[in-house]
Amino acid sequence: MVQVSVIIPALNEEEKIEDCLRSLRNQTLGDFELIVVDGGSTDRTVEIARRFADRVILAPGSKIGEARWIGVNEAEGEIIVSTDADCVYPPDWLEKLTRHFEDPEVVAVGGAIYPLNPSETTYAYTAGINTVANALHWFIGSNMAFRKDVFMKAGGYPLLIKGEDWGLSARLAQHGRTVYDPEAYVWTEIPVNRQVEFAALAGSTGLLTLGAVLDKPFLAGLGVGFLGAEAATALIEWPNDRIHHSQLAVAGLSLLALVKGYMDPRLWRFLLGVFDGILLHHLVTEDIRNPVWLHVNGSLWTGVTLIMLAC
Repeated sequence: MVQVSVIIPALNEEEKIEDCLRSLRNQTLGDFELIVVDGGSTDRTVEIARRFADRVILAPGSKIGEARWIGVNEAEGEIIVSTDADCVYPPDWLEKLTRHFEDPEVVAVGGAIYPLNPSETTYAYTAGINTVANALHWFIGSNMAFRKDVFMKAGGYPLLIKGEDWGLSARLAQHGRTVYDPEAYVWTEIPVNRQVEFAALAGSTGLLTLGAVLDKPFLAGLGVGFLGAEAATALIEWPNDRIHHSQLAVAGLSLLALVKGYMDPRLWRFLLGVFDGILLHHLVTEDIRNPVWLHVNGSLWTGVTLIMLAC
């Protein structure tokens, strides 16, 4: 039986996946199974993957968490290694990551990440991720390994919009020992939306603090709304994605417009900030990947904010 299975979800990764798979095929670890789960690529991702992978599983429409689930279910290995198609690996990465499973009490291992596109922002982002992995043993999906039987026992990946890797880490920790190994590192591409989101989290924390210090309810609410939306997407399980937090925010703003004359003005401005912060979170984390929606919703967000503040 294959001891280790490496699972890679992919979607339109033709520019990066060959470097990823080549570096995997150059690993010092002897025998392992390599599985690519494709979410419906329209470029040459599948063609390239078939040249290197043991199996390419076609799963059109699957999101990253679903693709990881599919890969685990199909894997033959006792140890599952989770990573991404935009990563590149040192030759001894797999060997270092999986050596800890010689201890039968170890159920999961995570490693560090470093940026393939170095900048002050990407270094700050990866430093934050590595700090969380070291302190809390919440591992990132591009660099973690776990026992398949414990994964099944723990209930697998939670149904989160994002952060399913951190959720899985927390579940696995309830069934045994988890290990962080900074020597088992990978290089990965940090996309622009992640960089902007990281900066926005710091900015929202500043707004919350500033609003509290200066007694500005709208600024405090803006920080609370953004940070709350970030936490909700990573902590609350949803059975589907038909309802977006931006839609809830629009409903909240509409309700505020109706009840303004019946509420304490300070509370009204705080709640205005909260719902506005939720909309801003959607703009930063989702619309930034689509220039059309970024322009449309960016203008809508700015207009709604100015109108409501002027009321």
